[in-house]
Amino acid sequence: MQVGSPRPTTVTLLAVLAITLGILSVIAGLAGEGLSVLVVAYYSGLAAIILLFLGTIVFLFGILEIAYGFAFLKGKGWSWTLGMTIAVVSLVSSIGVIGITAIAVPGLTAITGPADVITLAELVIISLIAIIPIIASSVTIYGLTRRNVKVFFGKVPEPQA
Repeated sequence: MQVGSPRPTTVTLLAVLAITLGILSVIAGLAGEGLSVLVVAYYSGLAAIILLFLGTIVFLFGILEIAYGFAFLKGKGWSWTLGMTIAVVSLVSSIGVIGITAIAVPGLTAITGPADVITLAELVIISLIAIIPIIASSVTIYGLTRRNVKVFFGKVPEPQA
């Protein structure tokens, strides 16, 4: 951060977005892990493994989002890098989740039992939820690539007057 450089409004908004999504991700991740262990495992081992894995990933991303969200407010250069990295990974993985669901769902249409119903419903719900990180990641990438934001984080030199 440049000395005396005011924090752009974009950075404040991105920080609020990251912290809010981070808190929601931690809650969703813990809920996914708990649901996989306490409920879903009884009906479907595959659905439980999917929820446990995704719940853990979402939880960890949430912790990282909270960390870089608070660091955004202080203009830490590493937070720009971490925020951009997490946004790109989240964008790609969320698109991948939707793609995997599009491939897997037709194979689950021949529902033979409660495990298939749970797995199918879980995949569809996760795909719908994946729209949120796609939008949030796109907004984050756009915001972090603005020149004044990059100057604030010390990623490009300040323009000469």
